[in-house]
Amino acid sequence: MPDLESLGRLAEVEFLEIVQSTVIIENKLRATLIDGSYIDFWWSEEIPGRYAYHWERRRIDGTIYRHDNIPHIQGGQWVRSQSTFTTTHNRLSPKAICRMTRKRGFGSS
Repeated sequence: MPDLESLGRLAEVEFLEIVQSTVIIENKLRATLIDGSYIDFWWSEEIPGRYAYHWERRRIDGTIYRHDNIPHIQGGQWVRSQSTFTTTHNRLSPKAICRMTRKRGFGSS
């Protein structure tokens, strides 16, 4: 599991224009964004490489965006990852956030 304190500081510095603050809650990193929404980044402590993202925007426009790489059954077959993104935000899409976090080391184990 990554060092959540270091990743929180990194998010606050590298994404200063969108990250207002970060806090560690149990085994996840929460980044509060300037629009009042927040993103939870979670990594499994038991299974290397397992992670999930949760972007909570219900107070803003009623949406929640999620992605995890835990296997799910789809059409009777196990699939590696699952996205439940409902829409794309006008300024920053959930896929862009996933790309940014992976690029900065958030999605690695």
